[in-house]
Amino acid sequence: MIHITFDDKVKIGLQYILETLHGCSPFGIERIRRLKFYAPEERGALEEELYNVEGLVRHAEELKTAMDKTVILLCQMKDIRNSFRRCAAGETPDHVELFEMKGFLRRLEGILPLFEEMNEKVAFRGLSFHAPKEALAVLDPDGTGSRGFYIPDSATPKLREIRAAKKKVEEKLFHAATDAEKDELRIERTRICAEEDSEETKVRAMMGAALAPMVEDILADAENVGRLDFMIQKALFAVRYGGVRPEITDGALELVDMVNPEIVDLLSEQRRTFVPVSISLDRGATVITGANMGGKSVAMKTVALNALLFQAGFLVCAREAKMPLFHSVKMLFDDLQSIQSGLSGFGSEIVHFQKALDEVEQGYSLFLLDEFARGTNPDEGAVIVQAVTKYLGDVNAISLLTTHYDKVAEHAAAHYQIIGLRDIDPEAIRRELAATTEDGVQVIARHMNYGLYRVEGKSDCPRDALNICRMLSLKEEILAKIEAQY
Repeated sequence: MIHITFDDKVKIGLQYILETLHGCSPFGIERIRRLKFYAPEERGALEEELYNVEGLVRHAEELKTAMDKTVILLCQMKDIRNSFRRCAAGETPDHVELFEMKGFLRRLEGILPLFEEMNEKVAFRGLSFHAPKEALAVLDPDGTGSRGFYIPDSATPKLREIRAAKKKVEEKLFHAATDAEKDELRIERTRICAEEDSEETKVRAMMGAALAPMVEDILADAENVGRLDFMIQKALFAVRYGGVRPEITDGALELVDMVNPEIVDLLSEQRRTFVPVSISLDRGATVITGANMGGKSVAMKTVALNALLFQAGFLVCAREAKMPLFHSVKMLFDDLQSIQSGLSGFGSEIVHFQKALDEVEQGYSLFLLDEFARGTNPDEGAVIVQAVTKYLGDVNAISLLTTHYDKVAEHAAAHYQIIGLRDIDPEAIRRELAATTEDGVQVIARHMNYGLYRVEGKSDCPRDALNICRMLSLKEEILAKIEAQY
């Protein structure tokens, strides 16, 4: 079963996405907060969810009014499940509970024609609602259609009699001439009100008992309200970022022009665009190489994000997608150095790796290692990563590693490199830097291509760091010494 920590959600951009979703009902908000990842054995349920979301996306324009009206009603709903459960358990609901249960049922009644309008276009699978008419009749026996809740006189003959007596006493009290007469009438009214409360309690108990056989259906409706709420949010998300329904495979993963929404939005604020990334992965180890800060981690996190979005029933942020179902998704990112360094940091990394590997080997998994063994010396680190890559080649998992070490890719099933500054003329950038007051790093970043290309044959890591040194006019004496080592 896939379990992702909050920190990992933040690192890959999943938490950002969840926070952009505006779940309306308490049931939808709960689904977003307790995000469910479908297991491989739940493929049928996942396919239903993806089909439904895709249908809403396909018809988003023509269903906009229906979805907007549905959202308004969803926002007005309260979580009344415990009140209905109390009825099922034979407990007596109070006035507030009956009022809120009636409110839920009325709003559900309002959603049904909107749902049917959407259903005519989408043909929802595995999603339906029960008509709340019978339950509303219990809470509104006179059929007034009022928004509030009131036990009518007609509820029982005794209640009608009690209220008639109370009305007479109140009329006498209004016309009473002496304090003594008023005191006597107030005492009488208090006695009658106690009788009324007792009779109303009996009526509320009868209403609860009448609702009890319907509770299972009502609770199922509440769950489906949450599901519909979440589906609408998934559809709006897909419309915004161009989501696509993946083809489900038995093992291979392919993403064409995938994006990471968090980075898309961040770059948009800077008037820059995210370079879509394409990658094809299969069982065994795949390595992404590139210079430090060259976009390797972004590519890896974007793969992880889209894999998890898919398994949570979202359309993925790509132009085309083929994806398998994973038993687990494990991520080891290069962030231990922010807490520890040197040997202690490397030791922690090994402990986390071993723990993750134990889980990965329990079923078909996605295993992501970002700059593994970076915390030890380069010679040892390269040897360790080479050995890990060779081992992961025989594990029943898609393993994706990023590294700036040379020779690692020789032991991988596939090798991708960040395009980076490969096609950039360093001298042209130097001239641009000389003619502008803009920060040099920002200029270079604007020209950096963070896309991937598949490497065929042997290839060392790109030397973008050297090009950056040239562009930023590092002292010639230092450049000469660096170039002598290449």
